[in-house]
Amino acid sequence: MAKTDARVRYTKRAIKEAFLTLLKEKPVNRITVKELCELAELNRATFYAHYSDCFALMESIERELLDAFERSLGLIDGFGVSALIEAIYRMVEQHEEACRVLIFGGASPGILPRMMESARGPGITAWRKQLPKATEAELEMLYTHLSNGLMRVVVDGFDKYPRGEVVSFVERIVRSSLSLFR
Repeated sequence: MAKTDARVRYTKRAIKEAFLTLLKEKPVNRITVKELCELAELNRATFYAHYSDCFALMESIERELLDAFERSLGLIDGFGVSALIEAIYRMVEQHEEACRVLIFGGASPGILPRMMESARGPGITAWRKQLPKATEAELEMLYTHLSNGLMRVVVDGFDKYPRGEVVSFVERIVRSSLSLFR
């Protein structure tokens, strides 16, 4: 059984690596299973044993990233946008190639909004305790503003600025923003 599991892991990894390579060159709707299998040096039956098509493969990779992000969020003690940024960095470290293609390369424009949505509830719940005078609408707008704006700072600055500098900047912006509601 362990050999089969190792072979399945190897096969899926080869398929994903070939897919990410092709995704750097063209959008998912232009990638064929045939060219993916040629690049991965696998036959099409092997691909279809794991995925129904390239879109299902893309969704599988996106789900892995979302799961890794949610696991990173689970490690946060308390909650804040700076913690959210740290969770993003942890996810990128664990899945760098997929993140570079899907998130930084823009191959999956829907992944960041899905990530932000998964963190919305815990973030607003934590802020509700910290900012009892803020209305629900203000908490929602604050979360939307900070999470989306600061996420762009992380994505656009990932290779441009040191991690500590980004986290420090995010913390200052968040403290400043939250002080408006205290």
